[in-house]
Amino acid sequence: MISIERAIDPQTESRFCCVFDTETCLPIEPIQRYLNYCRKRQLAANTVNTYACRLVDFWHWLEYKSLDWQDLGLNELADFVNWYLLGGDIEVISEFVREAVSKRSPRTVNLAVTAIQGMYEFHTVEGRISEKQFTRLVHGWGKRGGFLRGIVKSTPEKRKRIKIKEPKNFPGCLTDEQVAQLADACYTYRDRLIVMLLRETGIRRGELLGLHHCDVRDLDSRGRIRIVRRDDNPNGAKAKGTEREIPVLHNREALQDTFQAYLLKEYPPEAEQQGYGMLFVNLDSKYAGKPMTSARLNNLFYQLKDRTGIEAHPHLFRHTFATRMFQAGYLDQYVQQLLGHKSIATTKDIYSHVLDEMSLDAYLLEENERPTEPIGSKLRSNAGA
Repeated sequence: MISIERAIDPQTESRFCCVFDTETCLPIEPIQRYLNYCRKRQLAANTVNTYACRLVDFWHWLEYKSLDWQDLGLNELADFVNWYLLGGDIEVISEFVREAVSKRSPRTVNLAVTAIQGMYEFHTVEGRISEKQFTRLVHGWGKRGGFLRGIVKSTPEKRKRIKIKEPKNFPGCLTDEQVAQLADACYTYRDRLIVMLLRETGIRRGELLGLHHCDVRDLDSRGRIRIVRRDDNPNGAKAKGTEREIPVLHNREALQDTFQAYLLKEYPPEAEQQGYGMLFVNLDSKYAGKPMTSARLNNLFYQLKDRTGIEAHPHLFRHTFATRMFQAGYLDQYVQQLLGHKSIATTKDIYSHVLDEMSLDAYLLEENERPTEPIGSKLRSNAGA
């Protein structure tokens, strides 16, 4: 059996995953080496934890099939994908039945494949797997497609060999009325500030909980906050993506007033005594002054749902912010910077539905505004030609 245990780094006191064989009480070396590498790359803790869980599932499958991880081929990886998609119950199945009984989402399976391929890539660089085997396992070669196919000479590009098509389901967004209801249902200035910051900046959960006072020192004067990546926040919050400065473009005065009220009327003296410098802290009980955790943030939105009937979570505010920015006509590169996406492709992929609707609306508007000629005159013109 394999288990995932939590360990504490004696130097940094940070928690990390250890994958053990329960019979030998030794780490599963290929997995653990890769997870340690991910930590050194400073991947988000949740990402590393997710990779650990997916790789443990993969290792269970290897044991079930009596396979050595170093002998894995493309056919075996395809078998794993089928097995994993169906919850480990059925291995070879038709596409029609696959859709009917699938127990894991395509996104979950693709994430597992990403973790597996990342592990093999790491061990290839380390010399434990041959480059030739890794290339066969992970990458195929594709050529330029679309309307340029066959017209221009193109160089092959690497593409993933195995990837399940994921349905593009937009998670939706909140209306302005719903955001106002959620803000009005907050009992404290702190909670109201959280709702307002999420809506007006689109920051992630970890970025919100990782804010320090020095990150919001320009909020009053310039209406801006800074997103800084830190690995030593006591609540484990960590920024993802690029470090950046975000301006509050809308409702700035109301947000600034709430910010001041929170600091002057609610911010507990215990927080200042502990010296963490965190912006969002617990306001009462024995944990007063300690940095707010992700579990406490979740609890806030559970309470707001009970009070308003609106089901919301931090990432839904992020989608709301981005959608409203696109609808207001901001350039996609600018929205990319505000969201902290490293690639513009990520922004366009997530919000393709908004961009498509905007392109259609712009086209229809252009067509409606274009002057039209009388049908008869157009026919006469053509005849003269």
